[in-house]
Amino acid sequence: MSALGRLPLVAQDVECLVRHRLAAPELRVAVGQLVEPETILAMAADGLPRSARIALAAELGVAPADAARYLVRALGERVEAGEVVAVRRRGLRSQEVTSPIAGRLATLDAETGLLTVVTDPPRRAVPALVAGEVRSVADDAVTIRAIGDLLLGASLLGREGAGPLIVLADRPDRELPAEEFDERCRGAIVLAGMTVSSAALRRLHDVGAAGVIVGGLSTHALEPFWGSATPTRLQRALVDPSADWPFPFGVLMLEGFGRLPVPEPAFDFLAERTGRWVALLSSASLGLDRPACFVSSRSLQGQPLQPIALVPGAVVHLRLPARPGLGRLVSVPFVARQPDSLAFRAVWVERDGNREIVPVDLVDPVAADA
Repeated sequence: MSALGRLPLVAQDVECLVRHRLAAPELRVAVGQLVEPETILAMAADGLPRSARIALAAELGVAPADAARYLVRALGERVEAGEVVAVRRRGLRSQEVTSPIAGRLATLDAETGLLTVVTDPPRRAVPALVAGEVRSVADDAVTIRAIGDLLLGASLLGREGAGPLIVLADRPDRELPAEEFDERCRGAIVLAGMTVSSAALRRLHDVGAAGVIVGGLSTHALEPFWGSATPTRLQRALVDPSADWPFPFGVLMLEGFGRLPVPEPAFDFLAERTGRWVALLSSASLGLDRPACFVSSRSLQGQPLQPIALVPGAVVHLRLPARPGLGRLVSVPFVARQPDSLAFRAVWVERDGNREIVPVDLVDPVAADA
């Protein structure tokens, strides 16, 4: 993207291509089909298969190269947990080896005598999450053309999700107590306010929320679930939003980590769409560099999502980690240099009567019609 323009924080009636990546899918839709958010696109593998290794040669008391002679099930066959996979007869006695898990006999290493059993990955129904038209169907993906309103976020932790939007917070800087998250949240995307505590996360899990939107999230809220491994597991979750996450719903952070208020334009955007069907989508699904909240519409015509020029006078949202907020541009982008001679694109921004230099990558224009 050009340094002279940035995607807006919020955009209305835009056309997006939402790409659902699928593993070993059984497809349920065809090109040209109109889908609703709850339409099932496919049954697909969910996560990675588990495996177990059996010290076959050692358990049988034979040389590793001879272990294959004692198999009673061929490699590639399926077995159940507890099923006998090898037998060695010694006179009137037989020594049996069983599989600890249900799965497929994958490999037998002739050098070590280790037999590997691999499970099939669990499968799940993959919903469309958005309303639109199926544009393409491939062996590993389904792409949907969708029209709607878009709100850019900072990070999505956990699984993508969709549901009716419920706004519980009454202002952008409110943190709600856990007891506020009740049956109203079941199956819904919840605007929870500034942040959520570990108790609130537990409560949202218990009532079956479909997703959560906050300004920021403290790492302390995750420590009861991850313990001392929180930093490492959080890094994994940031790389793969659906991996190593302790909840069945995703959390969209609009600002980042910490106790950070919801940006005012974002709060107003969501409050105006209470009750509408919204989806929390990853950056990979949207083909963008950030995740987003997408509000589906039934329109068949929309405008492409386009960068907005950074020009003096434009109202912008600043994604500064410690001091996010709104400001007004007082310059066009220019090349700034730090004392160590590192050059970067920046703009002058005015807020609260003060002017500061802000990197262009941390500036989001606020659309005029948002």
